[in-house]
Amino acid sequence: MLQQSLPGTARYYGCVLGLVSTSFVLGVIWSYTLSYRLLRTHPASDTTFWREAFFAQARLLRLVPLWYLAPLSSSMLLVFASAPGQFSYVAMRLLGLATLFAGVTWLNRAAAIKLEESAATLTA
Repeated sequence: MLQQSLPGTARYYGCVLGLVSTSFVLGVIWSYTLSYRLLRTHPASDTTFWREAFFAQARLLRLVPLWYLAPLSSSMLLVFASAPGQFSYVAMRLLGLATLFAGVTWLNRAAAIKLEESAATLTA
């Protein structure tokens, strides 16, 4: 899509922002992911570690609208805006994007609540 976009257009900048956003999202995921080696060094009986790990993952899920959805949605908005004179097309895409944004946010918050509940049940 980037190759077919004219430099300097909203579509071009939307594609570039999408590439940068994807790199940012992957960096956030990588920095918060627990490595296999780290998991092996903490037995199931280390409840302090697991409680903190659960709360960190829940915090990451609650912040999905900021670090995941906002960067990717902004690039999609620029791509959608590049369709001049097609109001119904742009409006439907925006509605779909808003619905997707709300749904993903809701699912991640529900998962965060479950993680926090699981962390709360761990006894020291």
